[in-house]
Amino acid sequence: MNQPAIRFSRVSKSYGKHHKALDDVSFEVDCGEMLFLTGHSGAGKTSILKLVMCIEDISYGQAWVNGFTLRQLNINSLPHYRQSLGMIFQDHQLLKNRTVIDNIALSLWLRGYAKAEGLKQARVVLNQVGIGDKALFYPNELSSGQQQRVGIARAIVSKPDILLADEPTGNLDPDLSLDLMELFMQINQQGTTVIIATHDLFLIKRLRKRVLVLDSGKLIDDYRPDL
Repeated sequence: MNQPAIRFSRVSKSYGKHHKALDDVSFEVDCGEMLFLTGHSGAGKTSILKLVMCIEDISYGQAWVNGFTLRQLNINSLPHYRQSLGMIFQDHQLLKNRTVIDNIALSLWLRGYAKAEGLKQARVVLNQVGIGDKALFYPNELSSGQQQRVGIARAIVSKPDILLADEPTGNLDPDLSLDLMELFMQINQQGTTVIIATHDLFLIKRLRKRVLVLDSGKLIDDYRPDL
């Protein structure tokens, strides 16, 4: 039996005594699966992504990602663990004083790639996300949709096993949102596990993928449209 890409077992995340961002959440995600996390603002969508990225720590329960036990990770093992993950943020977090291609190649240079090889790989993914002609632009010269594509390119340039996206279409109009979702589906079809946190119910219904529904930190539904 194949090991799931992600497994949460009775995971809770607390902030202080009186606020539980996640409350006894359990689910599994298969390798190569694409699914959505949805729910109201503050339901726990971003908390799940942060726990998977180990940006924050689990309060209770256990979680396993790509064979790693999250609560056993430490400062020495985190860099190796995160090499298999890509993260896309709603606010892009691009370096404004670097060109688009440098923003993407930087993650490879930090891993020891030669400058020329990093730039070569960055150009490949820029073409993949449809903005190969923007390589020498700066982030503030791009539209919001183009900046989001740079964020996607930066997240996939290292060929992660798992791609996480936090409200990636939150600032985009419906047509651009659908274009980006088509891009995520293409990435998923190449074998990458894709998890997208969103409250855009139109997109969720349109794409007919599995949906984990959160409400006040609890997982209240695991909807699979093809079952």
